[in-house]
Amino acid sequence: MYEFFNAVGLAGCDQNAFMTMENVLEINPSVKFVASNNTKDDNKVELSLYLGENLGIRACGFEDRNGNFIRESYFPFFESDRVTIKEENLDFDRKRNSDEVLLCSEVKEFGFLLFSFVQNLYEVTDGASLELTDEYKMLYRGVSLTGLSHNGLILLPKGEDNDKELNNIEARRRKLKNDLFAGKDDAYEQLTLTEMQIYSKIDKRVKKNGVYGVVENTFKPRTIDLDIYRVVGTIEDIREVKTEVNDQIVYLLDLNCCGLDFIVAINSGDLVGIPKEGRRFKGEVWLQSRILV
Repeated sequence: MYEFFNAVGLAGCDQNAFMTMENVLEINPSVKFVASNNTKDDNKVELSLYLGENLGIRACGFEDRNGNFIRESYFPFFESDRVTIKEENLDFDRKRNSDEVLLCSEVKEFGFLLFSFVQNLYEVTDGASLELTDEYKMLYRGVSLTGLSHNGLILLPKGEDNDKELNNIEARRRKLKNDLFAGKDDAYEQLTLTEMQIYSKIDKRVKKNGVYGVVENTFKPRTIDLDIYRVVGTIEDIREVKTEVNDQIVYLLDLNCCGLDFIVAINSGDLVGIPKEGRRFKGEVWLQSRILV
């Protein structure tokens, strides 16, 4: 997790600087949320310190009966109010061997489950069970996905694909898959031949243009880290934010990746190349989710 603190403008901070930041966060936070259902012995709380436009650090923990804050977790974040996906049934789960809570979303465009780290758990739950409170269920309007990246590379646009033959083969492949699901026996053999044709075409292109001259975007998990993804996406918008702590520049890249739109924050010092609209971003992203109400 600590590799992603660069993304909120804390690159190059030593241990003393981090300890100072933690003290400021716990003594004088920008925002404090108290979970709605707490015991008489402690209150579950979230403390946030903003370092720039929607960028900051957050501590989760509890206050004992004497008002002392006991920190349980600490993480950087970038938050947005833009609805990325709408989930009627939010499925929370704890990350293996960790207290981190993940949101599991089913995105039809991907065909698999999407995992993201929940930024504002205590704001919308009772602090004990992993469910929205009745109040927030009524106010709920969707999920905003954002990402933090600690390394990135700018790629040129893939360019227009004028190979009508490959497009026709891919259209035939989709039809054969439908035929196969419909129970047509001869579709399997024809689908195999079509897959071989597509493989041959793509193989020739990779040798000529390289992998990223063929692959326009991708989105895949980084091994066992369910909420960290390796992505390639098209940049649709760019903003620069100067952090208040040390005047570092953070890029906010609005990405379209496999049909999913989300914003990635990355420190300018961690990005190789010049970001421009239409170019592509390649890098590792820690995917975070904010429950919107």
